[in-house]
Amino acid sequence: MARDAYDTLIETPVRDDRDPLSIELVFAAPLSQAEVQARLATVLPDVEARAEAVFDEYGDRFHFVTFAKIDPHGQEREVFAFARELRREMEAEEANPVLPDSLYGAVHVETPRDSSRPFGWHHPQIETPLAWAHTKGSGSTVAVIDTGYTGHNELHGVIEMQGQWNFVENDGDARDRFTGGFLKNPGHGTLVTSVVASRGGADMQGNTTAPGGVTGTAPEAKVLPIRAIRSVIDFNQRRIAPAIMHAVAQKADVIVMALGGPTRVASTEQALRNAVAEGTVVVCAAGNCYPAVVFPAAYAPMGICTAVAALQPDKRPWRKSGRGREVTLSAYGEHVWGAAKNKPSDPDAGIRASQGTTLATSMTGGVAALWVARHGGRAALLSKARAAGTTVQAMWVHCATHGLSQPSEWGGATNLGAGIIDARRVLETPLPTGTESPAPPDPVATSTLNVLVSHLAGQSTEAANEVTPALSEYAPEILWLSYRRGARARIAETEGGAEAVPGQDEATPGLKTELTDKPALAALVGSG
Repeated sequence: MARDAYDTLIETPVRDDRDPLSIELVFAAPLSQAEVQARLATVLPDVEARAEAVFDEYGDRFHFVTFAKIDPHGQEREVFAFARELRREMEAEEANPVLPDSLYGAVHVETPRDSSRPFGWHHPQIETPLAWAHTKGSGSTVAVIDTGYTGHNELHGVIEMQGQWNFVENDGDARDRFTGGFLKNPGHGTLVTSVVASRGGADMQGNTTAPGGVTGTAPEAKVLPIRAIRSVIDFNQRRIAPAIMHAVAQKADVIVMALGGPTRVASTEQALRNAVAEGTVVVCAAGNCYPAVVFPAAYAPMGICTAVAALQPDKRPWRKSGRGREVTLSAYGEHVWGAAKNKPSDPDAGIRASQGTTLATSMTGGVAALWVARHGGRAALLSKARAAGTTVQAMWVHCATHGLSQPSEWGGATNLGAGIIDARRVLETPLPTGTESPAPPDPVATSTLNVLVSHLAGQSTEAANEVTPALSEYAPEILWLSYRRGARARIAETEGGAEAVPGQDEATPGLKTELTDKPALAALVGSG
């Protein structure tokens, strides 16, 4: 019973610095927010729980339910069991818990900074100075879904003031509130914005020119800031889908999301499908520290986003980049210069070299803005895509990966995408015809079970083949465990401290029973 499971979970009070548990319920047919709330009151009377529709409070398949008195930290097994009971009693198709992951913090150790290179050293590597002969991105708008923006010299003339929104504090001011604390990332949105569109120029030696210091890859594009997170390790994904839809409503040409996590949320996938249908290009980070590609970048094989991995300046993989079959391409993500303002007292002129898939993703998002501008804007591209029976996203991926090959420095790796982004090549590649691009993706989000199969296929064919429809209820748990196990293995490999990582990463008794005749899957999630 859901009530019995709930009573067990509330024995651990929610700490002030943590978000309470949220579970995404997906229904077969749209329900109003009031109807879902009424069902909750019947299933869990006198329980402090709030239902919130993702897209439309008057009729939506996707609803988040927040349980104010449940702290999910350290109770993951019990949360998955509770979610399954809740799904049955609420008559939902799916119940996807949104879980934090302490493993991320255990391995989020920055590499030593190298400030010896010119501020724009990466520009000649990806040939942006040559691409700028065609356009510098004028007319393009890039929506940066992140922590917001700050007053900073590198952002002067960059920010689109009309249409910005703050989904954290729920107002029209998307400025960063510099939220501090464990695994928070104040100033992250400012860093992303500067790498996308800081004003200025750069030459083929990597020297930048004023007015900016670092110079973005699209130095004449505008950035629409959307504050949706406090942390790039996105523990609470309720705001991501609405943020995507807001960017689409504001007619953003490109969406950049240098954020992610190990939890699959169906409404985020649906929002990406909606965005791609409207002609928006979506660029996502493959993730830091998890060896596998995190969500939402993991949706890239579905044709609804671009997944970007990170490289060192010598073209070798950045050692903490997410990698996998989902990666579309790679860009530079170590020792890349950007705006630095992480608290209100920091100077407005601070810049520093940083590392992570954040930099690679921002760099690539700027190139996407150049590409859109080169072809006359989102509306013109959408018309051409529909005439060719494809999507703008597919056309972008075609041009971004056309003619690329993996460099010898990768050592034959095939989990870093087609190659290294090259801005000049992207802009000079002709748009694909209908025969060269895939058909548009299905407009409706798939099941978590199907996402699980796709995710496992890149890790173990044997494990993927063992997944059956009977495991549908356990798909969110298996996904989460596979990320946990992968992260633990990376810690052991790079930090030598796997045994020191807290948290529950054992399967629930019900899942263990289901896996007794599935040895490959059991081994992959650590239940063998």
